[in-house]
Amino acid sequence: MGELLILTCIMSFDVGHQYVKKLGRLSALTEAQIESLQLYRRVLRGEITSKEAANLRTPHPVKIGTYHRVLDQALRNLQSAIWTVIVGLNLGLIRGEELKRLIEVLPSNLEPDEVQQEELLDVIRAIVRRVVIE
Repeated sequence: MGELLILTCIMSFDVGHQYVKKLGRLSALTEAQIESLQLYRRVLRGEITSKEAANLRTPHPVKIGTYHRVLDQALRNLQSAIWTVIVGLNLGLIRGEELKRLIEVLPSNLEPDEVQQEELLDVIRAIVRRVVIE
């Protein structure tokens, strides 16, 4: 469940770097995958090329093949996270109203302030606690 929220925030390139890192630690994505997804957004917008994206990876540039491999892994993880949420809904582990609440807590610009960030994390924690206790 948290993965979908995290990836939604990651896919918005304007979300603060520290918030993305905080969310990333809670996800199944590695820092390299998150960074590759962020760079990929810039490639899609035509701001940079894939080769430039590979050179912008930190802490050191990577070969373009490595960049594409990590990006492919990240995109597969994104798809898997979405299917995981659907399975959770189907099994009744995640309730539709809980998913709706997560979406409602997100501001329309996907740039939550610190209070909204904590509220998002609180909603996710509440879902996890409910699933574990029930």
